[in-house]
Amino acid sequence: KLQFLYLIGGTQRRARRACPPSPLMTPTGRAAVALCLGAQALCAAGLAVPSKEQLEWHHWQVGAMITWNLQSLCVPSAGDPRASSQRCQKLGWVPTVDAARAWNPSRLDTDQWVEAAVAFGAQYVVLVADHMTGFALWDTQAHNFSMAHTAWRGGGGDVVKEFAASCKKYGVRPAVFYSTHYNWWAGVSNYVPGWPALGGRQYTAAEFDELAAAQLTELLTSYAGLVEVWFDGGMQVDRTPKARAVVERLAPRALCHSCQGWDHGHGVRWMGNEEGVMPLPSWGASTGDPKGDPRAAIYQPPSVDTVLSEHYWFWYPGIEEHRKTTHELVSNYLTSVGRSANLMLNIAPDDTGAVPEGDMRAYHALGAAVRCLFNDTLFASSAAAPLAAEGGYQATYTFPSPLSLRNVSVALREDIRQGQAVGGYTVALVAGGAPVAAYNGTGIGYHRLVNLAAPGGAPFRADALVVTARALFADAAALAGVAVYDWAGKEECDG
Repeated sequence: KLQFLYLIGGTQRRARRACPPSPLMTPTGRAAVALCLGAQALCAAGLAVPSKEQLEWHHWQVGAMITWNLQSLCVPSAGDPRASSQRCQKLGWVPTVDAARAWNPSRLDTDQWVEAAVAFGAQYVVLVADHMTGFALWDTQAHNFSMAHTAWRGGGGDVVKEFAASCKKYGVRPAVFYSTHYNWWAGVSNYVPGWPALGGRQYTAAEFDELAAAQLTELLTSYAGLVEVWFDGGMQVDRTPKARAVVERLAPRALCHSCQGWDHGHGVRWMGNEEGVMPLPSWGASTGDPKGDPRAAIYQPPSVDTVLSEHYWFWYPGIEEHRKTTHELVSNYLTSVGRSANLMLNIAPDDTGAVPEGDMRAYHALGAAVRCLFNDTLFASSAAAPLAAEGGYQATYTFPSPLSLRNVSVALREDIRQGQAVGGYTVALVAGGAPVAAYNGTGIGYHRLVNLAAPGGAPFRADALVVTARALFADAAALAGVAVYDWAGKEECDG
């Protein structure tokens, strides 16, 4: 049973285009029920609107990043003090061209990589096809610094091809990560050419733009179905204009990570940290600020990327003691997916190409813990809960029968098809009209998780869930659904 009590009041607005009139109006001209679906589409005029692809991306919620490239060879021998866990060059040792050519990752199995991703619920997987080094995981025709020119598979191997096949096999979406700001092969550092080049010849800025454009053309034409292109550190379009043109021409509908400043319409943004914690409030629109801005003109939802082992993006010997616990990983899930952002967790195969056994256990444990937390649904509704035209609303979701509760998680989903419009909100469990547990927040977005418990953790009874909110910079807003999950006794879910 869903009841609406509309609260009429003022709300701050930004300049916006006119909305068509509501089909249901009171004699005073105020909307009684503003279900502005279809052509009116909630009338959230003036807000940044997500594309179809961005809405689908929101639905995926969890992704994986395969961080395996030349950095996985950063340790020339056990205990070598020159080795660096992140970018090799920090402590003065970079794998040589000869070391790369001799590389034979005999245990490389892209099926295992994707199995690890599927284990914790990833719906899409980003492969680091090139990470700062210029070393390509595919058979690039731009130079001979690639997996095709190593001892693996006897030469001619193509990791991207095998990765794409594994994604298809396991029913997840493939994506690629590419660096345009650093390239050791070409002697480019933070877009500036003229640095020592592994390839023996320093590229000019124009030549590097040509190189990046050629390689992106290879990736976007040779491997079908790439849903996202992620640019490490972003792409400065004034430095690599030809590379940008390739993406816009060959992948106009693909998600573009770290493409701030593009009028692309399908951007995804970094949210400012690698700790797995999306700052609140969480806004889908952004002007370049990682935290977002509800008034921004472009919708670029936040992607929360973090690591399994703190803080190692690439494999490194002896990092097992830095591996996050299942509790820490579940916390990352709740502070990303639970804050209207997608969680991106890394998978770091070792120098043989295999995902370490301990890492695989950690990924499976995370997946099991999330399933455990959300396998007891006490109540769910997908009924649209619209917002009146001039203020806030109160939606009461009445339970079929009173519930005996101690600790619950409430999932709120805003209808963001015409923009993220909900500003301040309160969600409360009530008994006989009186709140017994409540939470106040700002900004709901695609998916917001709220934990509710009575003071002291004592059991309580509730007969309804009440959500009160007001629109922000818009005439209308709506919830797309709610769910209540029983978390009593779930302390054991994460081990």
